Amino acid sequence: MSDPLPLARDVVAHFRANLSTVCLGTASADGLPEASVAATLLDNNGAFVIFVSGLAAHTRNLRENPRASVLLAEPESAATNALARRRLGFSCAAEPVARESVAHATLVAAFRAKFGATIAVIAALPDFQFMRLIPLRGRVVIGFGAAFEVDPLDWAQLTPVGRLPTR
Repeated sequence: MSDPLPLARDVVAHFRANLSTVCLGTASADGLPEASVAATLLDNNGAFVIFVSGLAAHTRNLRENPRASVLLAEPESAATNALARRRLGFSCAAEPVARESVAHATLVAAFRAKFGATIAVIAALPDFQFMRLIPLRGRVVIGFGAAFEVDPLDWAQLTPVGRLPTR
């Protein structure tokens, strides 16, 4: 591969432009991992916002252990090699959005615009809440040996990840 940086920037831009769900990784207070999928959008500060039920394990986990990871990955059908699937992941800090806040009402409207009328139904349910997942560290992988650290505040700022030493 020639200079992989332009392709990495294109991959990151594609993920951002087409964002609608994330694979969500959380852990309980005692370290038990949980993986799930959540509808999402980015807020004005660059945080992933998810709308989650208090009945879900990932919500309990985020309340007890406010750390998470999010993963965006190209569809398996689009990957030329399953082991080199393009993906973008972030380690995040989690914080709840208060139901009584202006931010909550704004997010209900934004989610409804993006995901449809179902949001109005679940927004009325008392156990649903918004969680902001604030990116702390990111990495995009575009193939074997082609990975870049992603600045969580500016996804266009990429730094090559060092190569492993040869034996």
